[in-house]
Amino acid sequence: MKIIAIICGLLVVACDNESDDLGTNKPEILSRVDSCDLRHVFGTCVEYTLSELDDWYLEYVETACPSNRRDKLIGTYEKDARCPSENRVARCEGMIEDPAERYEYDKHYYVGTANGYSWQPKNVQVTCEQVSGHFLLE
Repeated sequence: MKIIAIICGLLVVACDNESDDLGTNKPEILSRVDSCDLRHVFGTCVEYTLSELDDWYLEYVETACPSNRRDKLIGTYEKDARCPSENRVARCEGMIEDPAERYEYDKHYYVGTANGYSWQPKNVQVTCEQVSGHFLLE
């Protein structure tokens, strides 16, 4: 019984120390969903649940978004913003295009938002299944 009490005490101390390391802004960030709006570029938008990203990927997705470009059109990273539902035809949740990337995201597909890109649900479903995502028809 004494051993159980000691282990419980150590766990309480460890949990207490761990919460101090998070800082004051971490809980706010962890509950946030950010997006990379590519509707005018490729007719898509990508959502990231920040609690699923480590610090490196958090910085990576934010800085990589504007590198998605076509001619003068550039992706826009938006903090605390979900992908819009207007003109959305389908989405693929929990996408992992490359297992080495180690992060998941949800990709939304639109019609009438990007010149040359008008997504059809059937094509989105095939792509989604290839990356083990969960297809949702709008």
